[in-house]
Amino acid sequence: MIIPAPLPGCSGFSLVHFVYLYWLNFIFNDPFGIGGNTMDSREVLPSEECTHFDPKAFVSNIGAFLIFSATHSLLARTAVKRFLGLEGKPYERPLFAFLSPITWFLSIYGWTPIGNCSRFDILNIGLTQVLISGGIFLLANLYLLGLFYVMPDHVFGTSRYKLAEGEEPPHELLTTFPYNLVRHPAASSFLWMYWVLPAYTVNHLQLAALWTVYIIPATLLFEEGGLRGAEGEFGDAYEEYASKVNAFTPSKHAIANVLGCPVGQRTDRKSA
Repeated sequence: MIIPAPLPGCSGFSLVHFVYLYWLNFIFNDPFGIGGNTMDSREVLPSEECTHFDPKAFVSNIGAFLIFSATHSLLARTAVKRFLGLEGKPYERPLFAFLSPITWFLSIYGWTPIGNCSRFDILNIGLTQVLISGGIFLLANLYLLGLFYVMPDHVFGTSRYKLAEGEEPPHELLTTFPYNLVRHPAASSFLWMYWVLPAYTVNHLQLAALWTVYIIPATLLFEEGGLRGAEGEFGDAYEEYASKVNAFTPSKHAIANVLGCPVGQRTDRKSA
């Protein structure tokens, strides 16, 4: 199988930006009329005429979400990569990073609102919501983008084409930014962005619930299952890391380290 050297990794890096912008427009319900699918129905009907819950749309949305979640989770499993002949190949990570935004886009494109009684309007929310929800959403957004730009090869495999056939990238436990705040930066960012979005329509709740039900088992059971413990890739080192850094929320220890004041260590400063 011949794949042009940097194509998949760099294409995945570029493609995820397009899908990310499409996703933002989707969850904000296309506030500027750009077009594309929206989380809530474009037309809101009076309470006596609207659909509060459409079971067919509910099931359809689960199927649409599985386009991304099932593909993403399966291709991350070592047994699946070995079966497909991708294990140890320099193009394995770039190919994974290229397919992920495509399946993510398809899951958004296939979304159907389950109710049309209310609609989130980002241009019509209060100042308090803007400051609190908007502030947290912005921080989570910047944190996710920070992961993309600080570690492009780790996420997208942008430099894997330089590896010779059979040569594997170095396996090291990442504990620097953004992994010094939480153990799962991308997953955490999406969890925070979904739940602080001040919409809470039935459509928003299903979407946020789907991502939560997927993220927590996928990271804590499947991903970390291969990293920690006696048979894990990093064993005791990961256990120590996990004792200091939470999975999805910054711990006191992590925040103190980022601020340069490690917990348990005294500074040698003298008062003026």
